[in-house]
Amino acid sequence: MEVQNIEAALEKAFDSIRKRPAYRRRKNVSYAVVVKVGYEEIQKLRSDGYSYDVICQAFSESGALHIGASSKHLCTAFLRETKRRLARVQENSPNGESNRSNAQVKKIDSAITNRANQNRGFMEEDRKRKINGTEVETGLGKIFRKPDGSFEY
Repeated sequence: MEVQNIEAALEKAFDSIRKRPAYRRRKNVSYAVVVKVGYEEIQKLRSDGYSYDVICQAFSESGALHIGASSKHLCTAFLRETKRRLARVQENSPNGESNRSNAQVKKIDSAITNRANQNRGFMEEDRKRKINGTEVETGLGKIFRKPDGSFEY
């Protein structure tokens, strides 16, 4: 391509770009700032059943976010802010404990101990199997696998 053709193509591209509105990123356009300021309201809207798409579109139309803002980015910023707020609550509670009730803590502890007991049972069965071998019922009879890897029919 000749230099003149390249210049003409670039001028055409620049003109087409200038016809579109410019998206300038300002400090108040950040998803994190918008979510931080309106966290409680966004949380209420989400609990009422509104999607991030609807919320993001309303923010774009009102000028809080830029035109064409992504609801995925808004969702990510909201979840990040939720984690920050939960971490702050846990840091401020005495001894770093969460604000769970005693019943919730007992329920979680019992689930953990049940799971540990179940795992202990599986480990004991596995140990016995390794020592004694395994017996498998097939359609033609039983096959017994010995711990050394040999089989007996």
